[in-house]
Amino acid sequence: MTVIRQATMGDVPYIDGLRRKESESLSFLPLSAYEREIEDGGKVIVAEEGGDLVGFLYATHNKGVARVHQVAIQEDARRMARAALLVKAAQKDTDWLISLRCASDLDAVDFWSALGFDLTDREGAKPPQWKSRESTRFTNRRGRVMLRFQKVVGGLWLPNTRAVLSHKER
Repeated sequence: MTVIRQATMGDVPYIDGLRRKESESLSFLPLSAYEREIEDGGKVIVAEEGGDLVGFLYATHNKGVARVHQVAIQEDARRMARAALLVKAAQKDTDWLISLRCASDLDAVDFWSALGFDLTDREGAKPPQWKSRESTRFTNRRGRVMLRFQKVVGGLWLPNTRAVLSHKER
């Protein structure tokens, strides 16, 4: 059985090891970002199975919107719904929208679509002036196309606000 729980400072060595191992797939975040979020009670959560950690999720929340910065599951524990459980746990604190960015060359693109996230945009760094704008328009500094996904998980208004009818009630 997979247990999803808030990360503790004791989990930092595991998180650091997995983020280093998966560095090609994950965006760079300094270890201090995880430590600060854990100390402040932020949204760094871990998946634990039989007493062993198998993955983590790092997200931030602001005014009903969550942004998933990283999700990582160790290779021998993938494709067993653990990442989906982490995302669902991050969604619990969200009133309106959850968003993320994902490199287009990762298998995770299909994962996000399967969880009901919509592809909303392609993005990347601005190209140098001497390069063709079309060839680099959507690539980041690693040369990867970055995709932005989002999922609406609630109405535009906070819960218990009855001022506006939902789309289905109109």
